[in-house]
Amino acid sequence: MAGSNKKDMNQNDVIDSAKAFFTSFGILFLVFLIALVGSIIFPPKHGEEAAGPGGAPTANIDAAAIFKQNCSSCHGQNLEGIVGPNLTKVGATHSAEDIQKIIKEGKGGMPPGLLKKNPEIQAVAQWLSEHK
Repeated sequence: MAGSNKKDMNQNDVIDSAKAFFTSFGILFLVFLIALVGSIIFPPKHGEEAAGPGGAPTANIDAAAIFKQNCSSCHGQNLEGIVGPNLTKVGATHSAEDIQKIIKEGKGGMPPGLLKKNPEIQAVAQWLSEHK
């Protein structure tokens, strides 16, 4: 009888381990399912999807700060031009669309793609086009 008791204990241990495994698996599956449903209902917004109607940025973007961080080493802190051209009156000769194209494609010694996010490109181009 002592041997059969040991066998019963081993079977109970296996059953308990299986229950624990499947319970843990079930909980993980439910968490995954909730995350999946949440991502379908509330999809993340990236790049151009973050723009509002007409491509206007939805977030309040500080174009001057973006310019100072990414462009001022060539165009100067005050748009006066260093290696790159003077931009103090760039809006007098270029529209926001023209400036966006230059930012995206580059021109002269300016390489393309220095700004990657479309809302930032739009904001900086609009800000620069207002300098007349």
